[in-house]
Amino acid sequence: MQLDWTTFLLQIINFLVLVWLLKRFLYRPVMDVIARRQAAIDQSVADARATEANARSLRADYEARLAELDTQHARQLAKLADEIAQERQRRMDRLDADMATEREKRAALAEHEAAERQRKADMAAHRQASAFVSRLLGRLGDAHLDRRLLDMLIDDLPHLPAHQRDGLREAAAAPDAQLRVTSARPLDASARHALESALAEPAGRPLGADYATDDTLLAGVRVTLGPWLLAATLADELDYFRAGARHAG
Repeated sequence: MQLDWTTFLLQIINFLVLVWLLKRFLYRPVMDVIARRQAAIDQSVADARATEANARSLRADYEARLAELDTQHARQLAKLADEIAQERQRRMDRLDADMATEREKRAALAEHEAAERQRKADMAAHRQASAFVSRLLGRLGDAHLDRRLLDMLIDDLPHLPAHQRDGLREAAAAPDAQLRVTSARPLDASARHALESALAEPAGRPLGADYATDDTLLAGVRVTLGPWLLAATLADELDYFRAGARHAG
């Protein structure tokens, strides 16, 4: 076999041309596409890593915020529990004070009711005693006792206070001044004379008198001159005793 150098050379030239064409129109575009694709992949990976880092940062911020909210919530719950405890204690104290006040009111009311019952019992006892004494003195009253009481009234006239003596004298100065004498039983002439004579001195002049009887006086005599009253009767003394009993109650 004989080598044709011309053909061999042409084949080499064709191969070189083919290699140049492949490199010029196929290899470089493919490499450029691969490079751009790799760059896009690298950018996507970088973006994904940045997104992941951002997500981690957001998660850390969220967890920190959540922890802070939990802490604030716990503090608010503790504060609310303290306020509830304080309000409960304040209401309990007020309830205790109200109950103490109510107990004091009830005790005072019970004491007042006991005192009122005791006062009524004392008044009833005094009324019974007064009624008993009235009946007893009514049975003991007689003309002798009337005269004794009249003598007591006459004996007391010189010892009247100055303002009473002045009042009697002023009442007696009236032109129509008249004594009104009421006794449990009729007074005899000597008793009337003794009374009118004794009253002439404090009255400043002798006065006429109207006489009447009233058995409710029980015993004794009652003298009226204008607005003034002089009395020495068992009824008046019993009234004084009743009034003293009511005052003591």
